[in-house]
Amino acid sequence: MIFDKIFKSTKTDGVLSVIKTDIHSHLIPNVDDGAKNYNVSLECIKSMAQLGYSKICLTPHFQTHRFQNDEDDILKHAESLRNTIAENNIQMDLIVGGEYLVDSGFRKRMETNRFLKINGQYLLIEFSFNQAILGVSELVFELQKLGHEIILAHPERYIYFQEHPEIPKMLKDQGVFFQSNINSFGGFYGRNTLQESFKYVKNGWTEFLGTDIHNHIYLEALVKTCQSKKFRKMLETNEFLNNTI
Repeated sequence: MIFDKIFKSTKTDGVLSVIKTDIHSHLIPNVDDGAKNYNVSLECIKSMAQLGYSKICLTPHFQTHRFQNDEDDILKHAESLRNTIAENNIQMDLIVGGEYLVDSGFRKRMETNRFLKINGQYLLIEFSFNQAILGVSELVFELQKLGHEIILAHPERYIYFQEHPEIPKMLKDQGVFFQSNINSFGGFYGRNTLQESFKYVKNGWTEFLGTDIHNHIYLEALVKTCQSKKFRKMLETNEFLNNTI
């Protein structure tokens, strides 16, 4: 199988066991831009177990105009994936959340306060990569009033954060947790994002790590990042909250 070749002659077994839980993945087949079929999902999950994960949170996209997922449907799809990995004798605990884009329909969603939260505790949100959101401080405050602990996905990838560092500083002051993508530390998203990812850790701003895995391309990059001495040292010298989930 193609994924077996990724691990050939590598020393990555168990590298990520120190964090145990992946809190950001797109491995439910055919619900977003992630895994396209069960074979892809199974191979990714099998390989992630080899890397050291024992739990994966499935966080499909929820977007007003692109991925109009329904929470109940996602729970059913997740259960089907659980059954499938059990049938294939793959040991992995799968829990469910969602990755919610703050877009034109997000405030309407807030009116119903219907979200899939990680471990029933954390709400994973994402912003537009290129355009700053007006009133983000007020939005965060309103979400917190609704009882949500907020995790912001991959802040190192938002271009305007790099241009306006006061924005992520404001969010940290408001108590927002940050989740960086592991592949950011390997240069998967470019040099600027790589530099930002290490800067966020140095600042003490990164509480969670996530794979944001979609398919074998992301998996291959993940394995390469886990081979990086700099990334391994970062894992050894910093504490993250993944293993609390």
